[in-house]
Amino acid sequence: MKDKSVLSRFSIVLLVLLALVLIFPSARIDLASKISASTQAGVRVEHVQNFASSTEMDYQVLSSDDAAYQKIAELLSGVKCTKRLNQRYSSYSHEFPVDSVTVSYYDDAENNNLLFTVYSDGTAIVNSQFVKITTPKGGAEEVYRQLVEIME
Repeated sequence: MKDKSVLSRFSIVLLVLLALVLIFPSARIDLASKISASTQAGVRVEHVQNFASSTEMDYQVLSSDDAAYQKIAELLSGVKCTKRLNQRYSSYSHEFPVDSVTVSYYDDAENNNLLFTVYSDGTAIVNSQFVKITTPKGGAEEVYRQLVEIME
């Protein structure tokens, strides 16, 4: 009788774990596949003085033939992004002033494949979802620094 009880409890735990795996989507975001499906990118480098205005903004559209596009694609393809489940985009605020780089990737039909924003304070957002960034050389601050260098 005890064997059935242990087996029953084990089955219930197993079913709960399976349900959690199916309910919660993968926490990893694959940037490389979204970038490879794209043919152009818009890059916005911005200095935000306060919530209501940005004092400096540079926007460029890059085709896949551009050297800057290729450098950015190579950099971001090597970035590992993990979703942060405890932050909501609508409730987030920065200490101002703050600097950011936003890269928007598009396909031939100009459908948005990826929206990637990284801030100088280490915050990163992919498609309106906060993420933790890891790279061989560091985190979000390092990705921000490299993106700024590429766009200079």
